[in-house]
Amino acid sequence: MDNKNNNDPNRLITVAIHTFERALELKNTLEEEGIEVVLHNVNLDEKVLASGVRVRIRERDLPQALQIIESPETTTSDRRCVLLPVDFGKYSLKSVRIGMEYARRTRGKVILLHCYANERHTMSLPFGSDRYDSPEDDVKAIKKNARQLMDDFVQTLYDKIAAGELPKVNIETKVTEGIPEEQILHYAHKYDVSLIVMGTSGTNRHRQNLIGSVAGEVMDACKFPIFTVPIGMPDVGLTDITHVAFFSNLIQQDLLSFDRFARLFNMRGVDVTIIPVVDKKDRKLVDQSLQQLVQYCREHYPECTFKTKRIATKTFVESFGQYAQNENIQLIAIPNKKSSIFSRLFNPSIAHRVLFQTDTPMLVIPV
Repeated sequence: MDNKNNNDPNRLITVAIHTFERALELKNTLEEEGIEVVLHNVNLDEKVLASGVRVRIRERDLPQALQIIESPETTTSDRRCVLLPVDFGKYSLKSVRIGMEYARRTRGKVILLHCYANERHTMSLPFGSDRYDSPEDDVKAIKKNARQLMDDFVQTLYDKIAAGELPKVNIETKVTEGIPEEQILHYAHKYDVSLIVMGTSGTNRHRQNLIGSVAGEVMDACKFPIFTVPIGMPDVGLTDITHVAFFSNLIQQDLLSFDRFARLFNMRGVDVTIIPVVDKKDRKLVDQSLQQLVQYCREHYPECTFKTKRIATKTFVESFGQYAQNENIQLIAIPNKKSSIFSRLFNPSIAHRVLFQTDTPMLVIPV
């Protein structure tokens, strides 16, 4: 059991959650370096969670453990890739900055993806070039122009790296023809990326329908974490995020979502507001489930503070938007599980409003 004294260096903390095989492999790796490891299942009675095994260590061993976990010998390079779809618009630099910062933290690389269209595509495509609408444009010219745009964009990034405005990370580029959402999913699976960072229009509704369709389709189909960056997002880095809203279905799988969220980002000193998104009308039952979730989080993530907020379902989007503004919510974390939050919250009438009526970035976590 965990020691309740938060200042006790012997207190057990979770550093990873894997299938049993991967958890055992990591346990052996850490123990070879003299770090004591305890494996613990989230819930052995739930078959769906039987593969969710916690790797827990003493808090005093955390710095050494993180060095081992994040080392190239322990983590393959592909799994530390960050995929960044870009269309070279204003929000591309903003999303790329977030992606590069995350890649630097995880010692990974970024893959810049640009999708171009030729005369066979009749509409402008987000994250693709919409500058080639002349019937005279041939495929070779379109591809050449797209490649030049990417080269110019990368040079801008290198200039900013040299000036100290962006972190120094390895950059790989992909320029391809096709439908953006299809290409994003293709490359995410090909490289088994750790994160996708996508720019969105935020409260700028001029391109809402275009960008929204891509972001929505990718989030609905993708099995990888997605970080959305609205163009109106304040110029802050990942380390500046101190207040997170975590949408919860109050189901067991949310524990896995939060564990994955905690592994993606440094949670020390972060304030987390858990917001239930449920259909249950039994307020007593909802409150009980919410209390259990908060207790779990406080026990396993004592470096954070947790509180809850109930928001009326009928006016959820508007009420949450006002709450986020008043409370300076800097990130919205959403578990993505079919027949769960997305089936109720992310439908055509609500999804785009949540995504585009706020300048708050979202982290969508598949479970």
